[in-house]
Amino acid sequence: MKKMNFKTIKMSKAIIGLTFSLLFISACNNDDESSPTNQGPSEFSDEVVIVPFFIENELGETPTEPTEVIYESRLKEPVMDMDGTHMRLFDFSLVNGSIEVTCEDNGVSMDVELRGLVPNGVYTFWHVTFKEGGLDPSKEMLNIRGIGAVGKGDGSGNFFIASPTGTATFSAFSPTGRVLSMIGDIEACPLTDEEEWHIVGSYHMDSKSYGPVLGPDGTVVEQFAFVFKN
Repeated sequence: MKKMNFKTIKMSKAIIGLTFSLLFISACNNDDESSPTNQGPSEFSDEVVIVPFFIENELGETPTEPTEVIYESRLKEPVMDMDGTHMRLFDFSLVNGSIEVTCEDNGVSMDVELRGLVPNGVYTFWHVTFKEGGLDPSKEMLNIRGIGAVGKGDGSGNFFIASPTGTATFSAFSPTGRVLSMIGDIEACPLTDEEEWHIVGSYHMDSKSYGPVLGPDGTVVEQFAFVFKN
């Protein structure tokens, strides 16, 4: 019988040790709370709603004519594209696309395709939840209950940059049943547990994102949303 020398034994132990290490790491990754597990309810939507509540015209009113130039409503700053051109309502309203959202055991995943964005624009996505009755412009803060970054609560994964032709794809997984990054909370499966849930896309005129918060007034405007209601 051929004898194993010391180097062979040592190498075998190293291989066995590495194998156990990889198995251990794999097991830990499978237990990661941020990873989706069993699939639940799912919904597809290709209805993009342009958000009118955070823009205004030169008179401080909600713009209605496509040719009107627009301002964000907080500090009345002009809404500019990445080339420094003052945007019109028509430019602001071009966004279209689709989203598929799926509830998992420990959160919700989403896959988004978009067109008609501000070319090269910086965007972020936000969960918005509502109190009983859903969106209501007559109530304080539109009857909003919660606002928070899509993806991880620190906002590290909720931003994207549109292509030079204004297109983008975006995917994220958000732990749910928790406090949101700005205010309020979100239920475990917002598709079934929330009376109304919006995924809102915000355009950052200063080309920056601000993690778990929307950003300074005058630098960002909520542009579009996907709306889910029960």
